[in-house]
Amino acid sequence: MIGTILTHLADQFDNKMEPDPEIQWVRSILGELEGSLRFALEAKALDENVDYWSLASLGDLQVLTAQVPQQVTRAYRKALTASRRNESFLQSSLYQLEILRSLEVRVDFVEAGIHTLNEELRHIRKEKAVEETDLKKGKATAEEQRQRDGSVFLFTGYMINHSKKKEGHFPPEKEQDIKKAIRTVLDKYSAGPDDLAVTTGMDAGSEIIFVELCVERGIPVRTYFPIPEAPYVRDFVSPGGEQWVERFYKMRNNPLVDEFYQPDQVGLPREGDNAHERNNRWALYSALERGIDKVRLIALWDGKSELSKDLDVRLVKHMVELMRDTGGMIEQINPTKLSALAIATAPPAYATPEVVVPAKNKVRASTRKSKNNPKK
Repeated sequence: MIGTILTHLADQFDNKMEPDPEIQWVRSILGELEGSLRFALEAKALDENVDYWSLASLGDLQVLTAQVPQQVTRAYRKALTASRRNESFLQSSLYQLEILRSLEVRVDFVEAGIHTLNEELRHIRKEKAVEETDLKKGKATAEEQRQRDGSVFLFTGYMINHSKKKEGHFPPEKEQDIKKAIRTVLDKYSAGPDDLAVTTGMDAGSEIIFVELCVERGIPVRTYFPIPEAPYVRDFVSPGGEQWVERFYKMRNNPLVDEFYQPDQVGLPREGDNAHERNNRWALYSALERGIDKVRLIALWDGKSELSKDLDVRLVKHMVELMRDTGGMIEQINPTKLSALAIATAPPAYATPEVVVPAKNKVRASTRKSKNNPKK
């Protein structure tokens, strides 16, 4: 960074007819220094336990070298995933960027970084203000709160199809159909600000869509994540494409959306315990705070019972099974039937599911029956 500032000032004030030889030497090694620094920082960023300062340094490097400001925004947003909402970290990064702005170094790129950090600071301060207000007002008793509160909409659903998925249940062209189907369920219950929404994350696909629809209605959202934000975005958001990453951070920064990360809130899972299934249980139990009678699981689920090799598909089925075992109500959205916008209430745990026989098999079965049991 110092070398870039030095050459920037030299471009403004140095004698171009007789350039300073030391400045010329700095210019000659800048490219090599940038390459070495980028290699070291990107290698460090691959570590799941990477700290904020390593990722923020990548953001600083993008300010000085990026081709478009969006690269700066993405780099700083990645750094924010490791900041743990520490205001002093963000203020320190802002101070450096403000120095660059005062020197008029790459103004558009500097402004992109400042905007991203200020947006996060506003989000943190708004959350703290809400917490302080809640403490001052005091909390109602649990029974009073339960009587006053509305419904809880727990959501589970498939990711959008991408190259790494083993099964495809959400082709991109069905996004509007799926959005319409989820909106129809929320309309059915007149969902609004007195209600609560709960998800098992915000993956690229139906979960982000559900959160967006809830925020449109002013519904507070609690998102429960099985792993820290950086690896979650890498594994469950980025595969869908950059537009889903943008949508993820837009919702994550919305004041109506609260995130809870399993390692921070309840610790690491025991050996042999599946962190993702544990996350399903955590989200479900959290949704029960207003009583099982007020919880509705909205499930974008094809209704198949066989075990899938696809993690995303297994987790949707697992959440449906948990809800049935709890005795709760399930609003199923079958993605294979969305041409007719089929939205059905799944049977409770005690009901015997209806066996659906394909049309061809029905004909054959009927023929066999008539042969085995001729009319007298």
